Amino acid sequence: MLDKEMFMKIRFLMLALALMLSAAPLAYAKSDNPFELNNATTEELMNRCFFSQEDAERILDLRDSLGGFQNWDDLKELNLSDAQLSILASEATISGIATDCNC
Repeated sequence: MLDKEMFMKIRFLMLALALMLSAAPLAYAKSDNPFELNNATTEELMNRCFFSQEDAERILDLRDSLGGFQNWDDLKELNLSDAQLSILASEATISGIATDCNC
């Protein structure tokens, strides 16, 4: 039987471990068949990345307002979680948009 002091130490260690694991960003393996985010549909985002319909539509609305994503930083203003971004990056690619600007 555990004494009270040992029980408290084990409990503390378990809580510390749980906190560390919950704070660690999730890493997902790259998909063998990624889709291009600049051509994605609401259904692809919902089915392959588990986004809600609202989040999927926010991503597509932002894409449309930008004229396409250039890189992953374009998604920052949506305030998606690290887990959502990790899943998205594992399932999708961003080719970026070539511009012929002579600016």
